[in-house]
Amino acid sequence: MCYNPVVKDFDPNSLARLATKAGIILMRSGAETYRVEETMNYILKAYGAKVTDSYATPTLLITSFTLDEQLYHNIKRVKMADVDLDKIVKVNDLSRLAYRHQLSLKDFEKELNKIESEKPYPFYIEILGALVCAFGFAFFFGGTLNDALLSSLVAMVIEALAIYIRPLAFPHFFKYVFLSMIITLMAIAFANLGLGRQDIIIISSLMLLVPGLAITNAIRDTVSGDLVAGLVRASEALINAAAIALGSLLVMLILRGGL
Repeated sequence: MCYNPVVKDFDPNSLARLATKAGIILMRSGAETYRVEETMNYILKAYGAKVTDSYATPTLLITSFTLDEQLYHNIKRVKMADVDLDKIVKVNDLSRLAYRHQLSLKDFEKELNKIESEKPYPFYIEILGALVCAFGFAFFFGGTLNDALLSSLVAMVIEALAIYIRPLAFPHFFKYVFLSMIITLMAIAFANLGLGRQDIIIISSLMLLVPGLAITNAIRDTVSGDLVAGLVRASEALINAAAIALGSLLVMLILRGGL
């Protein structure tokens, strides 16, 4: 049973703003288009809204609804951010909680702000994840234990750099170019010292940067009929992949005297 008090104790415009804010958190965290729209509608219906319509793309959110025979709407632009599956789960659960139980809009806003302000995973967890990822991919690509250890070292350095530059809000394209250049430089240095295979170290470490979630969501959105969202996500994935390739290519050309 949704929350539908006899006396409205909230401003409908605040409801529109909070529903859109929840959608922004989801989209910036890497949620699928259908999940964003569904969650926004759950929030609106939880507080008595009728005829709810939500439209989401990776760069724009629109929501509208009727309440007490009045039409309300809100439009917000969305900027890309890093993937955070934990926030997706928490916002999704919060919207269902509001729909099934009597959660006041003030309490909902408080919980939503808490989720939004949460920091990413601890530094050591992100570094450990990078280590495990590169270590496993090195064996997957036919590397030796030595290659896996060197790939893990490169991955930890890259992850630390990515965390350090995250607050600077660099465009994703330039961030990926920079990080892939560092990976290639380190791999070439290790190979020249006779410590490992250059190709294995590069490809194993670059897997950290591959936009796998964007590619997956692009396919899912396209298959589901959300063509605009699918095209946007596919373009994002393609540009990021091009940036990764460009960074490695620049280093190789410079070191070989090609530039």
